[in-house]
Amino acid sequence: MSINPNLPIVPFTSIKMLNESTKLLGLPKLQAQVIVILPNILEFNDKLKESINFSKDKIECFIITSSSQNEIKELIEKYELNESFISNDFKSFAKQFNLNDEKNNLIKSLIMINKDCQIIHKEIL
Repeated sequence: MSINPNLPIVPFTSIKMLNESTKLLGLPKLQAQVIVILPNILEFNDKLKESINFSKDKIECFIITSSSQNEIKELIEKYELNESFISNDFKSFAKQFNLNDEKNNLIKSLIMINKDCQIIHKEIL
């Protein structure tokens, strides 16, 4: 473990995925994590899928969305995605990571977390 004192530590958080599994943030991991926050899941595209597939052996990646179950189902079918890859458990996550706008809507963003539970990149898209 090599903690950089200049980087923020991820608060311990659990995120329930669509398949009922749980992703844990804030615990040391064997892989870095990338969280793609897409309020509109239908913005997911081929390039994003290719990027995720390219790095899947080195980086745990998943999507958090506030989209409806029907929109999520449509996306899963279109891109043949696994339900363990997507979550709509966004409310506490958005609050904890300050990803709500003034109307309390989820903000499109990207968060990269290293193996030591530190946020190495956070970008509002």
